[in-house]
Amino acid sequence: MSSFLFDTCLFIDYWNGDSAAQSLVNDVMTGKVSASFSTITATELWQYSSLSRKEEIQYLALTKFFLIEAPLTNTAAIQAGQWLRSLSRSTRRRVSADALIAATAKERGEVIRTRNVREIKRFYPMYLIY
Repeated sequence: MSSFLFDTCLFIDYWNGDSAAQSLVNDVMTGKVSASFSTITATELWQYSSLSRKEEIQYLALTKFFLIEAPLTNTAAIQAGQWLRSLSRSTRRRVSADALIAATAKERGEVIRTRNVREIKRFYPMYLIY
């Protein structure tokens, strides 16, 4: 069984009705694949003031019953910091969450499912576009 880490883009696309994202989530719900989510993704999603109650409920159901929580560890945080070190301050601010998500996936040996290829591939080569 494949193991993936779903990034923030996948959740947003799922909620916006993207068929590829919905298919991936359905595969998790039916047990075809195993997937996790980064606690950084939780932060990114919950910060949006436009997050609707329906989206909150869907998110909570997915993360409580179907997805595996992938918490940020000190090891992953250090890895992300090392990756970010050579970037400008403004770029570091813009891509820090992506680096943390990528470092979490690397530590867990998971493939990131994303459409945010530009930023993810900067840090971690194991990703698949959905």
